Amino acid sequence: MMAAEHPTPAGGAINANDLAAAALLVEMARRDAPDLVPAPLAWVALCLALRAPRDGHTCVDLADVTDWAGDGADGLDWPEDAGAWIAALGSAGPLVGRSGDRTPFILDGTRLYLARALHEELEIAHRLVQRDASPISILLGGPGTGKTTRVATRLIELLRDKPDARIALAAPTGKAAARMAEALRSRLHDEHAPPEVKHAPQHVRDAVAAVRPLTIHKLLGLRPQGTPRYRFNATNRLTGDFVVVDEASMMSSSLMHHLLAAVGDTTQLLLVGDPNQLASVDAGTVLGDIAKAAARPGSALAGRTETLTVRHRFGPRIGALADAILAGDDDGVARAFTILEGRWAPVADPHDAKPDDPASIRWIDPETSALDGLAAEVVAQAARLRELAAARNTAAALAAQRRLQVLCGHRGGPGGVAGWNARVEERLGVAGGAAWYAGRPVMVTRNSPALDLFNGDLGVVVPGAEAGRMDVAFPVAGGPPRLVPVSRLEDVETVHALTIHKSQGSEYEHVVVVLPERAGRLVTRELLYTGVTRASGRVTLVGSRAVIEAAIRRPIRRATGLADRLAGT
Repeated sequence: MMAAEHPTPAGGAINANDLAAAALLVEMARRDAPDLVPAPLAWVALCLALRAPRDGHTCVDLADVTDWAGDGADGLDWPEDAGAWIAALGSAGPLVGRSGDRTPFILDGTRLYLARALHEELEIAHRLVQRDASPISILLGGPGTGKTTRVATRLIELLRDKPDARIALAAPTGKAAARMAEALRSRLHDEHAPPEVKHAPQHVRDAVAAVRPLTIHKLLGLRPQGTPRYRFNATNRLTGDFVVVDEASMMSSSLMHHLLAAVGDTTQLLLVGDPNQLASVDAGTVLGDIAKAAARPGSALAGRTETLTVRHRFGPRIGALADAILAGDDDGVARAFTILEGRWAPVADPHDAKPDDPASIRWIDPETSALDGLAAEVVAQAARLRELAAARNTAAALAAQRRLQVLCGHRGGPGGVAGWNARVEERLGVAGGAAWYAGRPVMVTRNSPALDLFNGDLGVVVPGAEAGRMDVAFPVAGGPPRLVPVSRLEDVETVHALTIHKSQGSEYEHVVVVLPERAGRLVTRELLYTGVTRASGRVTLVGSRAVIEAAIRRPIRRATGLADRLAGT
């Protein structure tokens, strides 16, 4: 095939790997259709469809293609009419079919899918809205709205009526699963829990507390090198009475497909999450699509979806800020602050019965000297953490780790995770020194089933009982910290600062949310909302006002047809 037969896309909208993959598919199709010569615009469409999953899309919406094609599409002279794209795809012959065809690409209306992505989307919609899907229910709500209490109530009711009920609790990541266990056990022992939880028989409460949450991959029996990929699937279904999946907003379209395929028809499935948080790092916005569909009049999901709205985690000021962010109301965000010495401080509201601490919300312009004061505050927190860890006051060190956390919107640069970690370690005097120093906060970055540690688990380095030995202390819900020798840990990273993405499901007394220096497609409303709502008491927002306002005005938009399918449109 001559290079001139396909375009060299400009602006970075398509990379060389996408073009090579499309070229390989064209070459394979030519074995049966020697005269196949896709039009230049068809090449672009095929490459965009191959790229789409990397950008979180399940398809390319040809009705608005430049909106989904990323920053690299800026300035490219592409047709705005879907008809031009669809006509060009006619030249791709055996590569592009309609739903039900055995072709690598499927054109469904104005959406161009990889065949597998469309199959998964259709199966998700079918299983969620089919007539016998009544055992599937959805619980939506923001942080602190009582989702854990509602789950505890459901579990207690089930075990009271059926003591031998088989229950599974799961979440997309090991960290989210651990957080689920911790939150559930905490709620069972909370004196402020509702009567049906607080006064449940002790044996029932013990049975609930004994259920150990798993990752969804472990629940389904992931076999990385096996076929099929999961032990439990459409032909070997999960049996049981009740499956609860927390943090469902983090689930990709593919993972949701595998879960729904594996859950038995008589098993109750409860999907729990916040549809306003950041979506999965992989393709799809499944929980967001479910929420959109459930809100439409006449939706089959409306009667099986419960949305909790009353927040209990934080006070009215942080709540008002979160609401304004979700509404895309930059004026509302501005009303939460007044400019004072390089910071936004909350404006007193005479209608607040119990006003928050005036310092509960701060804004710091990174170009002002106020950033130095914030850095000193973060370093003081790190020094306190180091002091407690060095004294082997392990429980106190783990508690201190939750008092303040820097959350960054990106990894690189002075304002990213790398920059903040380096700044803190340099001021602690450990930059370039021993990696395993007392008080070093670490996050596990790869699942280690042999150690019962999973991606996202957080711990603190402490001196071991033996001279010269260092351990990492990990919290255990309802029990003493677990100590793991550093010699057994390989995949960890320092987290004086961590990304907002990796903070999902966590809670800290004070969060420092640091946005990138420039606005972009990844700096979104959901990113800012997720960071802000990790706080229970204080929020410090670092970023230029222009970047903050750009984030508020830019919701995550992913090309997907699931919401329309769930709503029957």
